[in-house]
Amino acid sequence: MHEPEPLYSLKMRASRQERHISGAEKILPASLLPSFLDALLKRAMHHANGEPDFINFKVEKLAEEKIIHLKALPVSSVIAETPSDGLRKMRDILESMGIRRSAEIVQRLQSLRGMRGAMLLDADSLEDYSPDQERGVRATRMDSDTPNCTAGKNHFAEALVLATKVANAPGIIAELCISDDPDYVTGYIAARSIGYVRISPLKTHGNPAGGRIFLYRGRQQDVHKTIDFLESVPAIISA
Repeated sequence: MHEPEPLYSLKMRASRQERHISGAEKILPASLLPSFLDALLKRAMHHANGEPDFINFKVEKLAEEKIIHLKALPVSSVIAETPSDGLRKMRDILESMGIRRSAEIVQRLQSLRGMRGAMLLDADSLEDYSPDQERGVRATRMDSDTPNCTAGKNHFAEALVLATKVANAPGIIAELCISDDPDYVTGYIAARSIGYVRISPLKTHGNPAGGRIFLYRGRQQDVHKTIDFLESVPAIISA
């Protein structure tokens, strides 16, 4: 009987003049690394945000016993008439979750541009707990249990994997996202309490603005536990 192949974390990041262009996260057996490296290189070189001048790949072997397995959040969709209507619906969902300062939070989301990670924001005080406020906090080391090896980006599938891991982080009560891809106008709000709610449109076609916010509620001295989970704990997400 053959031993299962060891698993590796594969990360890709592409930038131009230090501005984030594209990124990807995979968890793969060693035998699949070459094909996925090739696919992600093609994605980085042909992204709607432009041609990069820097592409970084990082490959790390994972300890099997440290990998957690999570079930994907349930998915629902909200169709808006205009981006303004979509943003209003996002505010309404936040308010229904007991988050009072929804308008200010959505305004923060709209102002984000070129951040590699997410803003880690206190849901009540709106204090930014990101250790590096230019970079933000990155959710890393995650993948679907059926990774897709294509050069193109599947926005929905990859966002659902990320949102599921983020929703299970200690202290996180919601995540908000608008894609920074100028050709993709759908965003989402996600939480364990509501699942993964797609909202479209949240911006106009051709608009490169976008980013994500992780909403935190808890003690400030426990923020490091949230960041450690998001950035260090490997997670595989099943349908």
